[in-house]
Amino acid sequence: HNGMGMMGFDPETMGRFGPSAGMMGGWIPSAELAPVGETLTLDEAVLIAEAYIAEWDADVALELGEVMQFVANFYAIALEIETGKGAFEFLIDPTTGNVFGEPGPNMMWNLQYGMSMGQGMGIFASIPTNTEMTVSIEQSLENAQAVLDDVLPGTIVDETEADTFYGYYTLHILQDNNIVGMLSVNGYTGQVWLHHWHGTFLSMTEHIE
Repeated sequence: HNGMGMMGFDPETMGRFGPSAGMMGGWIPSAELAPVGETLTLDEAVLIAEAYIAEWDADVALELGEVMQFVANFYAIALEIETGKGAFEFLIDPTTGNVFGEPGPNMMWNLQYGMSMGQGMGIFASIPTNTEMTVSIEQSLENAQAVLDDVLPGTIVDETEADTFYGYYTLHILQDNNIVGMLSVNGYTGQVWLHHWHGTFLSMTEHIE
């Protein structure tokens, strides 16, 4: 597939995302949700994630999908309750509890909730949000594995866990059956984007069905 290339990410492009954006572009939780210790526990991060989603001014009702704990941040998914589809991805700072929109695909490829809305992001400026993605989950898995074989030999894409968003898929990377990272695949071009901002995976909630 000719769109199978890999993209990196410039942290300087991380912008404001979500409700009540603060001075540094993040959403700041109420004081009672701040970390009790030096860093948030997974349970504390879940409470912050739920509070963040509750304040999101969305046209459709949202709920928390899953929270994953990495060394650098907590990663979470907001789901549309009615469709079960991924709405957006966000990160929680483990030391402050502040919430940020996830960089990369979540901002640049998300047709419904990302920065690409109305900002002329190339091909995506002309794609209606209700247009079915032309790259199947099966093709996205194939593209992802080809990139992993090239840049992270010995790792595989998790074929049982694929989250579908408006414009792309997000997948887990496994090594010896353990999560070691994540990546996204564009639903129109097949391009693969590694999430290299998480750090080492630590733990996660059970995926909420």
